[in-house]
Amino acid sequence: MTDPALIQAAPHIAAGRFPQALTILRRALDKNPTDYELLARTVDLLCKSGQHAQGVYITERAIRIDPRNKQFHMLAGDTLMRAAKYDVAAEAFTQAYRLEPTDLEPLRARCIALYQHGNYEGALVEAKSLYDQYPTNPKALAAYTGMCELAGNLDELVRVLTLALKRSPNDIEALAALVLPLARVHGLDPKVVFQYHVQLGQLMMQMIRNQAELLNRPHHNIPDPERPLNIGYCSQDFRNRSAGHFIEPIITHHDKSMYKVFVFHNVVSEDELTKRIAKHATRYIDTSKTDDKVMTDMIRDLRIDILVDLSGHTGWGRLVPFALKPAPIQYTYMGYPNTTGLPTIDYRIVDAFTDPPGSDHLATEKLVRMDGCFLCYTPPHHASDPAPAPSLTNNYITFGSFNTLTKVGYPVLEAWARIIKAVPNSRLLLKAQAVGVPAAQERLWRAFEKYGVPRDRVTLMGETKSKADHLATYGKIDIALDPWPYNGTTTTVEAMYMGVPVVTIEGNSHVSRVGVSLLTNIGLPNLIAKGEDDYHRICLELAANQQLRVDLRSKLRAMILASPLCDHAGFTRRLEAHYRLAWREWCEKKKANPAL
Repeated sequence: MTDPALIQAAPHIAAGRFPQALTILRRALDKNPTDYELLARTVDLLCKSGQHAQGVYITERAIRIDPRNKQFHMLAGDTLMRAAKYDVAAEAFTQAYRLEPTDLEPLRARCIALYQHGNYEGALVEAKSLYDQYPTNPKALAAYTGMCELAGNLDELVRVLTLALKRSPNDIEALAALVLPLARVHGLDPKVVFQYHVQLGQLMMQMIRNQAELLNRPHHNIPDPERPLNIGYCSQDFRNRSAGHFIEPIITHHDKSMYKVFVFHNVVSEDELTKRIAKHATRYIDTSKTDDKVMTDMIRDLRIDILVDLSGHTGWGRLVPFALKPAPIQYTYMGYPNTTGLPTIDYRIVDAFTDPPGSDHLATEKLVRMDGCFLCYTPPHHASDPAPAPSLTNNYITFGSFNTLTKVGYPVLEAWARIIKAVPNSRLLLKAQAVGVPAAQERLWRAFEKYGVPRDRVTLMGETKSKADHLATYGKIDIALDPWPYNGTTTTVEAMYMGVPVVTIEGNSHVSRVGVSLLTNIGLPNLIAKGEDDYHRICLELAANQQLRVDLRSKLRAMILASPLCDHAGFTRRLEAHYRLAWREWCEKKKANPAL
């Protein structure tokens, strides 16, 4: 039974009046400190208000009253994770497991806590042990594959998930975890990756067929083609992450007289970027604790006309509501570099560089090709001025890549090693979160030694403390190397914003052509290679041309700011034009068929 305090606090929470909501909730919680629903909501608001210590206190109070309640220990672990007390969180998850050893979720959470605490080796060992003991258990599989992803081990990640699908071809969770890594596998035909997405879409539709009352319901949105529209954006990344920097300018520049903007955020983590986005939205809605049915009904009740997915098949994406079609028109955009495979999503936003004419067969959605680039970029607030080219003082060239390690397969490492060996005295700097993992470091060292590059010519760097530190690290490299077949996006734009030219290879799918779009729109098509040999040639010529590199160092930021990527208002107007066209078409169909 829902505590009346939760109902009373709900309007304050929706309006962002957390102090008022907390007064109501804590008064009720003092009377009933073991009401889990009340406890969890109070802890969530305390953490969002920065009062992590209070959140930990009231979970510990509940545990003292009922020490054998596994839910309380899990909530304590989650709260400690949000307070960045990862070692203590790991112990809380351990205690939760001891109370219910048949549930492996606490052990999966413990692995993440160990990893976040910096005990990379311990997290990997425990996750691998869990998987070896319970290879068919979804939680054990999620624990191990999650650690493989964090450690940048693409080969092992794909192997384990492929094996899971062989055991159970309809394992929707394993398939959802596999489709993104597949796009990073070298030599895999994009048509094969597409078919996996189609299969996943079909499984999702089968999964929701038992919810017949939620399917095929008519939409009651008023079919007026020129009225103001309600636009809903759904993401896990309305925060200081890659996708957040690309969606912020759109939300900011929407014509609020014609487009009300609703933001559905699916994670508990919030920061200064979240606050900026919420400020420019008509309404900011936290859906991290909302189940799929409630979220679907919420979207319908708000009369969202156009719903836009920004996460796809990524960790915290919410595609089940999209499968239930709560809005008349649905898009997928930006946060996931492939089709969703869902027949209920109508459009996918791309451009003619990433998805040239003739590539429509690789998407279940209708492709909407934006003029220029499909992305709109907010330059980071943390960026200092570009540093001078390090080669001017080092007297050697430093190549670098700051991309996620799972994008950097062995064929890429071999090609980069070939470049390092061909440029006398040159160095390579690899920076990524996974590079800080000892197992990942050893794997990289073995690869470079195999390809003939000694350790003293390669620097491995893990995650930096802040975004400002991360951006400053671009001052240590002269030339950025884009991986393939899965290109960088944020890393590419960031590198050039910090004055570092990027060399990319033109591929045959969206994920392998993002670099083509970015470099073309910024005005550097000469840095787009037709293949690996051409990539090698461009890198060597750029390394040999100091004047060109110095000139680019001083011009690249201005080139980005003058490019379509930073035409925030113009991009948003073009996007709104697409929305309006799609809306007019739906209105015509609705008049012809009121059951839509």
